[in-house]
Amino acid sequence: MIKVALIGAGSVVFSRNLTGDILSYPEFRDATFSYMDVDTDRLEVGAGLCRKVAKGLGANPKIQATTDRREALRDADFVICMVQIGGFDSTLVDFEIPRKYGLNFTIADTTGPGGMFRALRTFPFFNGMVKDILEVAPKATLLNYSNPMSMNMQSITRSGLSRAVGLCHSVQGTFDQLMGYIGEDPHDPKLGFICGGINHMSFFTRLEKTGQDLYPRLFDAMKAPEIYNTNKVRFELMKRFGHFITESSEHNAEYSAHFIPHGPARVKEFDIPIDEYLRRCDGIVDEFERMKKVSQNDEPLMHTRSHEYGSTIIHSMATGKPSVVYGNMPNRGAISNLPPDAIAEVPTLVDRAGLQFTTVGALPPQLIGYMMPHVIQHELFIRAAMEGRRDHIYQAAMFDPLTAATLDTDQIVDMCDELIAGHGFIKDGGVLPDLDAKKTLVATSGKVFHPPTREQLRASWDATQKEIAADAIREWHVLGPVSYGKAEQPPVEWAPEIEHAIVSQTFSASGHIDLTKNHTHGATPLQWKKTGDVRKNGLLGLDNVLGRHLNCVAYAYAEIESIHARDCVLKVGSDDGVKLWLNGVVVHTLDTQRGYVPSDEVAVKLKSGVNRILFKLTQGGGGWGLGVVVPKANF
Repeated sequence: MIKVALIGAGSVVFSRNLTGDILSYPEFRDATFSYMDVDTDRLEVGAGLCRKVAKGLGANPKIQATTDRREALRDADFVICMVQIGGFDSTLVDFEIPRKYGLNFTIADTTGPGGMFRALRTFPFFNGMVKDILEVAPKATLLNYSNPMSMNMQSITRSGLSRAVGLCHSVQGTFDQLMGYIGEDPHDPKLGFICGGINHMSFFTRLEKTGQDLYPRLFDAMKAPEIYNTNKVRFELMKRFGHFITESSEHNAEYSAHFIPHGPARVKEFDIPIDEYLRRCDGIVDEFERMKKVSQNDEPLMHTRSHEYGSTIIHSMATGKPSVVYGNMPNRGAISNLPPDAIAEVPTLVDRAGLQFTTVGALPPQLIGYMMPHVIQHELFIRAAMEGRRDHIYQAAMFDPLTAATLDTDQIVDMCDELIAGHGFIKDGGVLPDLDAKKTLVATSGKVFHPPTREQLRASWDATQKEIAADAIREWHVLGPVSYGKAEQPPVEWAPEIEHAIVSQTFSASGHIDLTKNHTHGATPLQWKKTGDVRKNGLLGLDNVLGRHLNCVAYAYAEIESIHARDCVLKVGSDDGVKLWLNGVVVHTLDTQRGYVPSDEVAVKLKSGVNRILFKLTQGGGGWGLGVVVPKANF
């Protein structure tokens, strides 16, 4: 029976999902799982959740939990890695030091200065883990889920481990999205596609149904605002390049020079959520506390298979039943016009022999042009980490399109030196490999930097978020979820019958709503729930109130009082789509897929006395939530 080691198992939701996926195969019901994390609290919660999933599936695996990496790896057949070295505090350094120079990010985990410094502090971990695997689990295959995927795979493969693949869900997740846009079932066997490129920057070069090109239908679908608005950056790229890219709009907004560097108006036009990853980190803390409570009882957890590739690979390699996934490995000619040492993402055959790339051939030159600045960054990163060359860090940042469009070369060198000072070298108690091991003729900034401490950055971030949402609505009544019944996010105009029932009652002539009154949608009973579970940034996270659900709708109701009638600009945020009523009148609608930021500015007129707000939220995937900030009167 196989042994699977999960390194970084304190990523409790992810480790639970992957464990459930593996145990859903009957062949693995008695497998051994060894969970490893340096955080004992998270490790205990992660292992507890996995035991509950096993119970829910009727499986009887052997489950181990340890803080000893070598012990977890010993004799493993498969190693799944999901670590993040440095956590939120290091991520704050990646965001806040570049911000001083005028450089802003959305996610900063893939490329550019943020992705590069995340990879630099992860390089020593991978270098050490590869040595451990070769010594105590030499037959193991490593499945890496840690970002930045391409740079981390460079760390893994160039440290000497060839039985390794990087995995991401952006290819299969994007395909499901695209089929939803054109009204096709993504599971229809008559559908087919080819995707190729580098992680987060792969493009669909073919989209077909029984040999018929589906791109004309996708271009037609894009003309509908309710579709275009869900993915503005990616549709804009498709308009210009002729092909759709795999990773989200918030990611791709920072991969090129065409959006963020052109100012706030452009950022607003394309709904680009600056600092999105920092807000997600805050949400992850809340999610862990919820999972901690869930783990503290003996009730089984039901599991629905995710679309992650990890369990499919393990099943194919263990049983010999072949499958095709999208993996990240050294290119070696799979894409003929990418360098052989680049980490490519292409269709990958899996069976007992392991993982083998298929040959995609040459990609269109405009797509290669989009990727190549990042491929060069990846190569400069790995040389910097392995050779100890600070100059390669400067050069990698200079090739980043977002950085180059924002900063001059002196600023780039200053920023990189300050980032190095902010993280510090391992030999000095920091987290980075020694980048001064090899001296070159390339000049440093020559400056001594004293960046703020992680504690200072955390305090500043918390204070800023609290200030932004100081006037956020803190008390809501919530109704839902209402399932859409399809594998896609519902439009905001969906389910008009329940909407009519709620709106007609909510904004009756008397202005009174009976929150004890139940509603139904089909056979689904719905009841209002009162909650004040609002985070410091004003987000009402519905995971905690209604649970994690996909492709559904929820409603939230609140009352605010104004002493005088006044003009006001509400700041509205949603994850994902929103339709908003004030006193019975629709004042805002937006079909979108995004993270929460209270950035939609909605001009309204509040009446004297009680004002009633109804919020309809449409949910696609991931977390979901909403928030409304009502600025105080200035008189």
